[in-house]
Amino acid sequence: MIDNSTKDTIDFMLKQFKPERYAYLGVTIASFILLLTCVILFMTQNPMSEKNVGYIAGMVGSGGAIAYTASQLLRMWRDCMSLFTKETNKKDSNE
Repeated sequence: MIDNSTKDTIDFMLKQFKPERYAYLGVTIASFILLLTCVILFMTQNPMSEKNVGYIAGMVGSGGAIAYTASQLLRMWRDCMSLFTKETNKKDSNE
């Protein structure tokens, strides 16, 4: 069981980073839609042309954006969980 100070700290962190989390989620969703669109358009265009190279660039760019935003969201989650586990480990060692 976590004490109130740790719970308050986690609540504070979640509230403070709420706009940033939503921005990262929005970018991730938009990038995923762009990635799917580029893959579908690339697969339907048979001959290789300059237009297809643009689709490949879109896939690479949106894939990078997904990787970056997902890592930032996971970093925030890790920070909150590390507070939680440190508090749990302290209580376990005191018993």
